[in-house]
Amino acid sequence: MRLKYAFLAEHANVTEDGKLNVLGIFDRLFAPSFPCLHRVLYLVTSYETEPLDAGTKQQLEIRFVDPDAKAVRDITGTLTFGVGKQVVNQLHVFNDLPFQVAGNYEFTITLDGKLLHTVGLELIEVQQNPAP
Repeated sequence: MRLKYAFLAEHANVTEDGKLNVLGIFDRLFAPSFPCLHRVLYLVTSYETEPLDAGTKQQLEIRFVDPDAKAVRDITGTLTFGVGKQVVNQLHVFNDLPFQVAGNYEFTITLDGKLLHTVGLELIEVQQNPAP
């Protein structure tokens, strides 16, 4: 199995015929102060099977970690594959993600304990302009 792509987006969906629709791909967020809360974001992933994957079950883990490498959220599950080439698109929705400090956060994607990819997310504190 190989990971074709992984990215963050404001919104995503998959149509009945398997087409992926994505709105607002990003890798950084801005906040006026910390701690803060981000209401919703999508981690969009796509996997493509290889011949050896046919008939297997593999453990998927997605871990969201803060700048100190402490886990904020975890998603785990099992991917089951049939025969023949398959493309598996997944939309992982994260609601109400807390951010305690500015810095570099990341989503790690592992399959059967093997790291496939990391998706970085930078949180930046922006200074608000004082009112005139």
